[in-house]
Amino acid sequence: MRYYRFKNDKESKLGDEPLPNGDVEALRRVTGDNLHAFVGQTRVKYIPINETVEMELGDDHEVLVKPVLTDWRKDDIRFARSGGVAGWAVTESWQIETQNSKDVEVTLDIRRNFHGAWRLNTESAYEKVDANQIKFLFKLKPREKRVLTYELVTRKGLNAGR
Repeated sequence: MRYYRFKNDKESKLGDEPLPNGDVEALRRVTGDNLHAFVGQTRVKYIPINETVEMELGDDHEVLVKPVLTDWRKDDIRFARSGGVAGWAVTESWQIETQNSKDVEVTLDIRRNFHGAWRLNTESAYEKVDANQIKFLFKLKPREKRVLTYELVTRKGLNAGR
């Protein structure tokens, strides 16, 4: 997804009045003589002075983010006295391919959601957003490719408390 963030303030050259409800279009300059290309649009509600707005402009076909599950296994199985399965762990190996096909640097904010008692193993920098979500936040230079890898271990049943 493409996002554009701006603040309704004098520094952004938007004046010193609130912005009314309506459509906001995003354009980008494509030539030195001020030729512009349409990037996207979104509907916004009333925007007070000094408020920051984030517009969602839809998919960006020039930036690739492709998560691929490369391995999955169930192990650490524990049995109850009755013979049924009482606990187990699921290990998933993921690879996220990223590619910037643009001529400008982009910032990627990749969110991943996990549930239950989970542990993440990765060499990539990430931030824990809350108990169930992490984000990888990094910049890709023009024409750069990068692959993130991580292993997720989720404990289920009686194993969740271990």
